[in-house]
Amino acid sequence: MVMRRASSLQPMALTAVLAILFASASSSPATTTATTTTTTTTTTSSSTSDAPLRLTVSGSQLLDPITGEDVRLTGFNWVLNHLHEGDGTYMQSLMPGANAARIVAVLWDDSTSSSDCMTNVAPYFKESCFDELDFAIQQAQEAGVWSILTAKSTYGAGQNYKTDPDSDMFHNATLKSMFFTMWQHVAEHYSTWDYIAAYEIMSEPRDKDVSSLEVHDFYMQGCEAVQAIDAITPCMVGSGSYYKLWDFNDDVIIANNSNVIYTFDYFVPDDWAFGGTTNGMIDQYPGTYLCKDLYPGWSGTCCPKGANKNMTFDADWDRANLETWAVPVRENNNVPIFINQWGVVHGVTEEQGRYDYMSDMAALMEELNIGWTWWVFRGGGGDTWAHGSFEFVYQHTDGSLEVDEMAVAAVSPYM
Repeated sequence: MVMRRASSLQPMALTAVLAILFASASSSPATTTATTTTTTTTTTSSSTSDAPLRLTVSGSQLLDPITGEDVRLTGFNWVLNHLHEGDGTYMQSLMPGANAARIVAVLWDDSTSSSDCMTNVAPYFKESCFDELDFAIQQAQEAGVWSILTAKSTYGAGQNYKTDPDSDMFHNATLKSMFFTMWQHVAEHYSTWDYIAAYEIMSEPRDKDVSSLEVHDFYMQGCEAVQAIDAITPCMVGSGSYYKLWDFNDDVIIANNSNVIYTFDYFVPDDWAFGGTTNGMIDQYPGTYLCKDLYPGWSGTCCPKGANKNMTFDADWDRANLETWAVPVRENNNVPIFINQWGVVHGVTEEQGRYDYMSDMAALMEELNIGWTWWVFRGGGGDTWAHGSFEFVYQHTDGSLEVDEMAVAAVSPYM
């Protein structure tokens, strides 16, 4: 069981009609519990000015459209099945520095379920998908939170690249053309909406056989497609191989396009972040481990002193990773960089160093001026935190909310 301690959070004040009452009588000293009531509201979906509010890419900085000051995006990933009315304001009530939501909601060639937005008729997007997507962006918009619109395409990104390479967009030109047409339709829909931070063309390429040039060219064409419709909104792109940091280098840079944000994942080390599901070796922070266990599958790239060399997994180790791979991309090319996902599961306990790791990472990213969104903000649906869950807010089956306040305390000072 993950241990949590209470913090001095103030009660929420939602702009939408949302009542979430912290129930101290039923909470343990380590948790906060709430009950939600949800109603439907309507939010103005477009800017009243001539141009919608957009971030400006200025070299390696993102500039606020109102103040002109540098903005470091920090916040959370939002997923549709755990999104509720007022979540933008709720998120900020817990962590006032949260200013970004990565909305993983453009689900296209992602599954065989009815939630998939792909169609076979131009513009190749199910119009009903706008209902949930509009709602998600409205929750961010009402709180002045920047939305990163993210496309997820399990099959289009190459899930079956070994058995059916023509099923992904790196090999199937027709599928790629349909995808870019879809993106233009989505970009046109949101081209007048405020607080769109970026269009993230496609998360986590899965085809491990494609070259960095093929990934680069795919993203370049995707940015050209969406920015032909909405030229002022940045696009967001990353490297191949599931956005791995170890694959993040100057090859990702799109020449002659200065309106791009470059991104990568940081579930590092894998075995730590996912709670021992890889090999069960990395179970304490800080701790000393073999290099090959800290970089599974990447020891040839990441272990110049040898795969069996002992290394200390601590804040300095994470610093070395970011300063070796991420920061040079920003400094060499004068471009903004962003961590779109990071985290460590609830199955890793306080005693194992979960919250120390979170605090150290959040402080490091602030020091290095790297924005981020944690995976994920809200989850639940059962009776308690699952081993493999990441969420800060857990919704129980009875509708009550439980907040991981030690997680809030760990990261909020650095947002």
